[in-house]
Amino acid sequence: MTTRESVMALLELVKNRASVEEVYDTFYHEDCISQENQLPPRKGRALSIERQNKVNAALKEIHDFGIGAVLVDGDHSVIQWSFDATTVDGFRGQLDELALHTWKDGKIIHERFFYDSSSFEGILKELNQIH
Repeated sequence: MTTRESVMALLELVKNRASVEEVYDTFYHEDCISQENQLPPRKGRALSIERQNKVNAALKEIHDFGIGAVLVDGDHSVIQWSFDATTVDGFRGQLDELALHTWKDGKIIHERFFYDSSSFEGILKELNQIH
């Protein structure tokens, strides 16, 4: 499977609201490194699954979710995501982010997210500090 095919398959899983575990087990290398903006990186798939489950638990409602531009260059991809959601503590926010992925053998070995977190409040602000 080419990198482009892997990216498109990843997007299909996400669009179909697959579980966090299914997405990560299918498309993330066990030793992947993930980083939010300038925060220290997370090392290992298990930590990313744990963090994503905490973020998902903090969301009361997702009003809108979108996938914008998708770029693939060799073993690298960039996905533009957009979210509009309300957290369990009542904060409604929008997030536009870019996810830069490095792929190895059909799995993500490194990812870094770029977004503006300055408007985060409450539980979302706390969760953003988890790495």
